[in-house]
Amino acid sequence: MKKFVLIMVLLSLGLVSCKNETSLQEYYVENQNNQQYLAFDIPASLLTGENSKLTAEQKATLNTIKKVNVLGFPLKDENKALYEAEKEKLTEILRSDKYKQLMRYGGGNRKAELYFLGEDDAIDELIVFGSDDEKGFGIARVTGDKMNPEALIRLLKSFEDGDLDVAGLPDLGGFLD
Repeated sequence: MKKFVLIMVLLSLGLVSCKNETSLQEYYVENQNNQQYLAFDIPASLLTGENSKLTAEQKATLNTIKKVNVLGFPLKDENKALYEAEKEKLTEILRSDKYKQLMRYGGGNRKAELYFLGEDDAIDELIVFGSDDEKGFGIARVTGDKMNPEALIRLLKSFEDGDLDVAGLPDLGGFLD
């Protein structure tokens, strides 16, 4: 009888102590088929194509990426309240101790934040969360194996400079221009 009571107490404590937090992956899965969102997955093979403008370091960084999941929420007049609620949900998810902030930039109506999972010098997931209170928000999960955060940031910069060939990527119709 004592064993039964001890087991029940341990199970109860285990259930009570478990947090019911939604992970970013769960949020993505829950909303990828929602009509309010634009969602697409980019396999690493699409990124590592004909990128002749990239340096050897940039190509090596691309090779550490497995895939990119993107979820965008275009802002429209009729979904402003939902936009605010969903943006707050994502903000709460990213405030979890699980995600470490790498950097934050922007101001006014436009903001972007980078988070990661893993070790400081070998991350397994990079999260880019950007919002524009006139256009909407987007979140990208870059998954890989032992990615170097500094090299990833340099790679993102080369993307902004037009060095990365993204001709095969889905057209967002100027969503986050």
